[in-house]
Amino acid sequence: MNSKMMNAVVQVRKGKVAQAFETRKVPVPRPAANEVLIRVEAFGLNYADGMAIRGQYRDAPPLPCVLGYDVCGTVVDKGQEVTAIAVGDRVTAMTRFGGYAQYAVTDQRAVVRIDAATSLTDALALATQAATAWYCTREACTVYAGERVIVTAAAGGVGSLIVQLCKLHQAKVYGIVSTEEKETIARSLGADATLNRSKGDVFAQYEQLEGAKAIDVMFDSAGGSYIRKAMRNLAPGGRLVGYGGAQGNDAGNIFKLVSFALSFGFFHPAPFLLDSRSFTGVNMLRLADHKPALVQRCLAMASQLFREGLLRPLPGKVYPVTDLVTAHDDLMNGKVPGKIAIAW
Repeated sequence: MNSKMMNAVVQVRKGKVAQAFETRKVPVPRPAANEVLIRVEAFGLNYADGMAIRGQYRDAPPLPCVLGYDVCGTVVDKGQEVTAIAVGDRVTAMTRFGGYAQYAVTDQRAVVRIDAATSLTDALALATQAATAWYCTREACTVYAGERVIVTAAAGGVGSLIVQLCKLHQAKVYGIVSTEEKETIARSLGADATLNRSKGDVFAQYEQLEGAKAIDVMFDSAGGSYIRKAMRNLAPGGRLVGYGGAQGNDAGNIFKLVSFALSFGFFHPAPFLLDSRSFTGVNMLRLADHKPALVQRCLAMASQLFREGLLRPLPGKVYPVTDLVTAHDDLMNGKVPGKIAIAW
């Protein structure tokens, strides 16, 4: 197997998506003792990919490199220490880069079996989005019945799953969306109400409904001013969990990046102590590096809820690998609410 060559989509330059990639022949990777080798049916796109393409993702390896943080496919080889996964299993998996290829290796603890009927988009949503949603709502923060919860991008990949997980705990969920169409999506997932960015400041909308300093929990993927405003409006005992920086996606130069960084605001620990408030940041790739067993738990628990029909990813879209540039553009422009899968 290891003498074979495979196609991989290699990032060769930073900047615009249309000029970023080349398809190259590279060796099929060899699994280490605790790794599996997966023949990839499809790989997923994530916002971190776009940051890496623009040169804004600090964890990205030097160029040329192969991006990709989630894949689904069939296990075709494994290391001698792998016991829970067998050759021939259909799986979905988180990868530490290397996903934009026909074969990928990853730690066995970042892999979960899926059945043959699981769609490509559902499988890939489980790997990264559902695991992130589980970690945010079950590991980083406990959500209690009756608590008032705000979810940014509630009609998006991770946000839609967070809405569902919070409703399983009987929370009162407000979903932040950008269009009336997405209001409908968020409500269909269980959101009790929506806060529409196109209709004005979402925090002002929330204050009209619940009052000032009345956020018990907020799950945020936007970053920037959303973090600053949320911190000002947390109730005593309130928790803010941040897992992204979507507001910085259009920060194309150093001045915009600095402005985005400053928009988060500055915080002193005293108010956190006085009001029992907290802020938790989430980076699933860093957790996978340092706490792989925890990521394994997140994958397993989210997948179990999916099998039980209690967690359903939004409908995504499958693109052929030849349409990778179009798929990236659609991702960054929010044209596909669910997971984008790239099929070989």
